[in-house]
Amino acid sequence: MDRLLTGAVLVLADDLMWSTRIVESVRRAGGSAIVLDTQADLAIALKAHEIGDQPAISGAIVDLALRGFDGATAIGEVHAARLPVVAVAEHDDQLTRKRALAAGATRVFSYRKFFEDGTRLVQKWLEANEPREP
Repeated sequence: MDRLLTGAVLVLADDLMWSTRIVESVRRAGGSAIVLDTQADLAIALKAHEIGDQPAISGAIVDLALRGFDGATAIGEVHAARLPVVAVAEHDDQLTRKRALAAGATRVFSYRKFFEDGTRLVQKWLEANEPREP
């Protein structure tokens, strides 16, 4: 894909390996990524989105293994800002996955699935969330 899809994707990940993989998947899917690893960074990005500062934000991808803050809380904040959000998590951590979905994630991908198909998953997700022309 050679065109940039609407806006940037917030990548909430503080693990170097996973943040790098998520960012690369966003880039290969035609998006641009803004990596955030603290609650304060998320608040600033969402405030900028709210007041219309550039770049526009298309949505967020949250690594549920965040050490700096709670992934489900981050998902709730992104969802409250009326932005689509997906997450990545351990496939066997059902409680965390359920919390993420309850907080507003549209989907929770396992790390393995994201590792194997990340670019395709992000591309489909970005295309599905692209604003439709009237």
